[in-house]
Amino acid sequence: MMQHVRLEIRGLVQGVGFRPFVYREAKRYNLTGFVANTSFGAVIEIHGHDTELFINSLRENLPSGARIDSLDRVSINGGHNLEFEIRSSLEGDGNTVIPRDTALCAECERELRDPRNRRFGYPFINCSDCGPRYTIMQIPPYDRVRTSMKHFTMCDACEREYTDPNSRRYHAQPIACPECGPSLSFMDADGMIIKGDPIQEAVKMLVSGKIIALKGLGGFNLLCDATNYDAIQALRRLKHRPRKPFAVMFDSLQEIHKYTNISKYEEYLIDDAIKPIVIVHAKDSNNLSVNIAPGLDRIGVFLPYTPLHRLLLDAIDFPLIVTSANVSDEPMMIRSKELLGCFGNSLGGIINHNRVIVNALDDSVVQAVNDTTVMLRMGRGHTPYTVQTKKSVTKRILALGAHQKNAIAIASEKNLVLSGYIGDLETIQTQEYFERTIHTFERFYPDQRMVLIHDMHPHYYSTRYALETNYEHHELQHHYAHVLACMAEHSLSQKVLGFAFDGTGYGTNNTLWGSEVMIADVHSYERIGWLKPFALLGGDRAIKEPRRIALSLLFESHTLEEVLSLSSPAVDAFLPYEIRQLHYMWSQKLNAPMCSSMGRLFDAVASLGGFVQTLAYEAQAGLLIEKYVDKAMCEPFEFLTIGEEIDVRPMIAQIIALESSMSDKEEAKRIIASRFLATVEAIISSFAQRYPDLPIVVSGGVFQNRTLMEKLQMSLNHRDFYFQQKTPINDGSIALGQAWWGIYNL
Repeated sequence: MMQHVRLEIRGLVQGVGFRPFVYREAKRYNLTGFVANTSFGAVIEIHGHDTELFINSLRENLPSGARIDSLDRVSINGGHNLEFEIRSSLEGDGNTVIPRDTALCAECERELRDPRNRRFGYPFINCSDCGPRYTIMQIPPYDRVRTSMKHFTMCDACEREYTDPNSRRYHAQPIACPECGPSLSFMDADGMIIKGDPIQEAVKMLVSGKIIALKGLGGFNLLCDATNYDAIQALRRLKHRPRKPFAVMFDSLQEIHKYTNISKYEEYLIDDAIKPIVIVHAKDSNNLSVNIAPGLDRIGVFLPYTPLHRLLLDAIDFPLIVTSANVSDEPMMIRSKELLGCFGNSLGGIINHNRVIVNALDDSVVQAVNDTTVMLRMGRGHTPYTVQTKKSVTKRILALGAHQKNAIAIASEKNLVLSGYIGDLETIQTQEYFERTIHTFERFYPDQRMVLIHDMHPHYYSTRYALETNYEHHELQHHYAHVLACMAEHSLSQKVLGFAFDGTGYGTNNTLWGSEVMIADVHSYERIGWLKPFALLGGDRAIKEPRRIALSLLFESHTLEEVLSLSSPAVDAFLPYEIRQLHYMWSQKLNAPMCSSMGRLFDAVASLGGFVQTLAYEAQAGLLIEKYVDKAMCEPFEFLTIGEEIDVRPMIAQIIALESSMSDKEEAKRIIASRFLATVEAIISSFAQRYPDLPIVVSGGVFQNRTLMEKLQMSLNHRDFYFQQKTPINDGSIALGQAWWGIYNL
């Protein structure tokens, strides 16, 4: 029987080859009608006998990058189409899923290397399956005239591909070739153009040990030879990054195998359609420079994800450090003028191009936990992260996130969207980037009615931003937002047993929290467990000096004279008069805010065990502890739970005794690290046993620890156990949790 149906589709259906797919399927089932992009997704009208087969095929045979969140159908009157056609986009109120940037696909890579192909060696080759999307997009729907590619007029050959529904480049908005598309140039440190092939000029610089900049997909990268110690040291000075690990780009999976020990699942992550940075185990002996990840046994690896990176790796025989062009914790640079002003005199040269980057975007960073993924930084290929919600909001909700690892989120109608990594809101540059990202999302989802949700901390920049607007605003506790973020990713609204373990977050009692055990749902929470509070001697200075936190914990159980006489790395890290001064601060509560943070406890154990006394970067203590863990050693240290408080003073005493009694300090570290992580697992298990019927949710920076997560997966495998895999498990998803609360309560 002839049917006439209109389909309204929401989901990831723009910039992923969806319309050509629909066209081919309609032709396959002899249907007439049309498909068009809309501001909310796509609309399809079909007329014919096999409409049900067509609709089933939409769901079952989608292009790999596409996703259907909802498909609404209504019967309509018969149409007058004699064929099936692809129409121009229909405009309306914005509520679409924003397309994501995708790494160079295998077919485009084959053409890139084929001397017979007209795009041979062209650094901007792309198709419907790969290339820039969000980074070039100005407003939805996703059409060329709404991207920075509008400045390039297609040649006849590209026009034919663009308008041919059977072409792999049909309506690939960034379509280009050497005749009509963007082009490369190579500049010196003064911004002057150097004649010659830009890639060959860059290779000369890299081979000679110089640092170069490269304008990539979402911003400029800084590159140098990953086997050259002096070049990496120069890069560290340039970025003010003394010890924090760098990621390394390799030519192939085979090359990565030479330098690392990777599992099959890690292979899959490294070589998938996004090609993120993946944290893996490094082999002990290789010719990579020792100053890539000082003191660690892990390294971030990735493969070339743009044709430009691919061409550069093809032209050299060593792996490259590829890092964002910024000073640590500041936004990625997207303009050559700003790059030259900051780094110019230190660069061997710059590979530049004339395609405008509209939205800056850093690389995504992930790690494997058994055969699952934990997101550490959400960027290229993963953002904007969009989910359709069951509840629809009448006002647009803008969630402003946390202070560190900031990202924002927006809820509009039935879409919840989380931005990519913005950074720590400490500098003017990052604060400006934060506001630019807000304006970008406002362009994508225009609505005059808006309500803001922000963190409780009164001094966060995101809080001040909310308070200085005229919009309705609400505050939400930081660790509750962590739990809600995990609930949002897994579409949970019921009561859960939540664990939010991180560095610090502002609590409702005006102290710093960070080891929260709570029973929570989408409306409220009850705090049922936390570490016995301890002082941060010197406030923020203690966060950078674990020895101060260790000393504070020692003062809890020992007199001043007893501490001075202890044999401990934490005590040895101070002069006696310094310990006396800090004890006075502790006893008088001078610049010694109270804290119940699990992340700070990691720092203290790192000091007491002799792992590190002063941090060069965030999470260094946890990474050093994890390096020494023996997974076969499962005996926890002692701890007490008195009411809601978890008292770890018995553990501290055992660590001091163990460390001081062993002559083999490396073996002592192995035992301390292993038993400490077993203790954290035991604390979680003790609360899990009290509430056997509740699903378990974990979130927060502490759960970036891969060994801890592996232990929890094994010990809680009989429970409904949830952790984030598609969104950051750290503060990068606080905005997601804030928005999830807003959807259910505003």
